[in-house]
Amino acid sequence: MVKRPDLTMQRRKMKILFLTSSMETGGAERVAALLASAWADQGHDVTLMPTFSGRGDCAFPLSDSVELRFLADIASPNAGKLARLRTLRAFIRSAQPDVIISFLPHVNAAAVAAAAGLGIPVVACERTYPPLLQPPLPPFYRVARRLTYPFAAALVGQTETAAVWLRARAGRAPVATIPNPVVNPLPSNPPRLNPGDLFDPDRKLVLWAGRFEESKRADVLIDAFARIAAGASGWDVILLGDGPARAAAVERVRQHGLEDRIRLPGFAGNLAEWYARADAFVMTSSYEGFPNALLEALAQGLPSIAFDVLTGPAELADNGRRLILLPDRDHVDALADALSTLLSDEARRAELGRAALETATDYSKDRVLAMWDDLFAKVVRSGGATEAKL
Repeated sequence: MVKRPDLTMQRRKMKILFLTSSMETGGAERVAALLASAWADQGHDVTLMPTFSGRGDCAFPLSDSVELRFLADIASPNAGKLARLRTLRAFIRSAQPDVIISFLPHVNAAAVAAAAGLGIPVVACERTYPPLLQPPLPPFYRVARRLTYPFAAALVGQTETAAVWLRARAGRAPVATIPNPVVNPLPSNPPRLNPGDLFDPDRKLVLWAGRFEESKRADVLIDAFARIAAGASGWDVILLGDGPARAAAVERVRQHGLEDRIRLPGFAGNLAEWYARADAFVMTSSYEGFPNALLEALAQGLPSIAFDVLTGPAELADNGRRLILLPDRDHVDALADALSTLLSDEARRAELGRAALETATDYSKDRVLAMWDDLFAKVVRSGGATEAKL
């Protein structure tokens, strides 16, 4: 369960430089937009800077108070890694932020290197469990991470498992565990998919949401539901999202002859409407840094099923009280059995839904922001010294 910090801590206005890889669709980008907006709305001066992408826009709602500044806007065209690093260092020297937040290992290494010797603390954040990252981090960036992380003002993991991995490689840099927040109401952005256009209101609905890639294992839900579909005649399934594995998933549904029961309409920016419409939620991932969609579903009171992979679901489950955790093996058989039982047991769904709602408080935006406040107070007060105690 998430640590409960002191929500009464007084905040002082800070100048925050938030570095990301890009602001295209993705879990890290979504959380970056959420945090940057929340800090700006608190009165902090926030610049959000994608460093590894070209010019573009933010795919997620962003407060008007956040300055979105692409490194590509100030770097020379076709600049290489070293030239971009020099440009970033010049920007940091000119902007003089109180603290730099960076997301993802390649950005983290660049942030620590660019800020070296400037007296500005860098908080470097891993957004998954590093040993399970897919595709694996290229050797150059693995070396850069190993060399730079000990010089960060602090390192942040989203789960205690990730934090343990970081502590073994942090040197004197302190390590904090800060989960992602859940917000209510959830922001909405295009494209909007109307649930009423796809499903009859009398049908019950199992929801899956994520990026269609191998690690998300959408095929497990498709195959599991195919086994029980005849016995769950009042239920349908929707898988929301896009990605390289979506076409194969669509074909899998066709092979099962379930096009009228399992829909894959693409990416939806209005997930709140789908959580409200759904009657159960399933996450089939083989690994997660922090399962945002699962947390959102729980916070909306959806009875949920997930596999007990190394990081993520167990932290939310409260020993299996808030969601059904399945052993990470025999995936199709296990999920088919669990789904068959859950979909036929209205009382069990209601029990799980009531417990799931606790996550809306434990992972609230205010509580998670207070954890960031605690960290800022330590690293900014220490001027980025790595002996800051967390």
